[in-house]
Amino acid sequence: MNVTYSTPTPQQLTAVAERLSQWQADPWEGHLHPGDLGWHSSVGAEQMAADLRVWEQGGEPVAIGMLDGSEVLRMSLAPGVAQDHAVAERIAADLTQRATDLFVGDDAVVEARGATALRKVLESAGWIDDEPWTPMTLDLTSPLDLARLQQAPLRVEEVGPWAAADWTSVHWSSFRGTPFDEESRSRFVARWTEIMTGPFADRAHSLIAYDLSGAPVAVTTVWTAGLGRPGLVEPMGVHREHHGKGYAVAITLAGARALQQHGATSAVVVAENSNPAALATYRSAGFASREEVTDLKRPDQRPDIG
Repeated sequence: MNVTYSTPTPQQLTAVAERLSQWQADPWEGHLHPGDLGWHSSVGAEQMAADLRVWEQGGEPVAIGMLDGSEVLRMSLAPGVAQDHAVAERIAADLTQRATDLFVGDDAVVEARGATALRKVLESAGWIDDEPWTPMTLDLTSPLDLARLQQAPLRVEEVGPWAAADWTSVHWSSFRGTPFDEESRSRFVARWTEIMTGPFADRAHSLIAYDLSGAPVAVTTVWTAGLGRPGLVEPMGVHREHHGKGYAVAITLAGARALQQHGATSAVVVAENSNPAALATYRSAGFASREEVTDLKRPDQRPDIG
């Protein structure tokens, strides 16, 4: 049966996210999660749809990909086809023959965690290992150890778009570390508000931790995939002026608690191996590391003119 390939419309975004939710299961292997779509949705519904690719077989989705920037395609495959060589061959052919529809420039990276057959086909075509990552999971089917959260001198609140100024200021400090000027603030607030009011907003639970003075010091957003499925932490950060106080572990546990309260079986995240601080934080919060994974990078096919 033929495998077809398409880009969804903005009206189909919630249906794509729901199908992707159905593919989330424990033990989680680090593949594309509805929360990844949610965080990416800051670009707006039109661009969000344009950044998605759906492969179908017999009218049923078998793979979903999301363009993350100009050179990375993040993917998830339906559990029943992860080892299907014929489907893998067709997807791999599209990644090569339709490369200009997927990637901008010479570089191309595919994140295909858990897609056993697709990885084998790409590797046989010369694709090579790229950056290593570590999927991490925290079991939520048993009571959480919240001691590190309860001991922290913090007030944690779940917030919505009205708290955009506080949430974005902490995130900016954590991930950018540059002055949060008015132009940057206005742009980031608008993008975060888009996330919190967009097509995936009902899956999001955004938290802010305030210290005893009332200053926002740590943030996270966690994303549900439905009852009985893993929920994603994306992102988590602490204001640079408040590092070293245990706030990262505390806000991570607060996010895990929110996921547990909404029926998730686990809290999951994928951390870059090049970021040992993030790996240490999640381990300190009780997350267990799964087997290291790598993305796959397309070999350089430019002609040698040297």
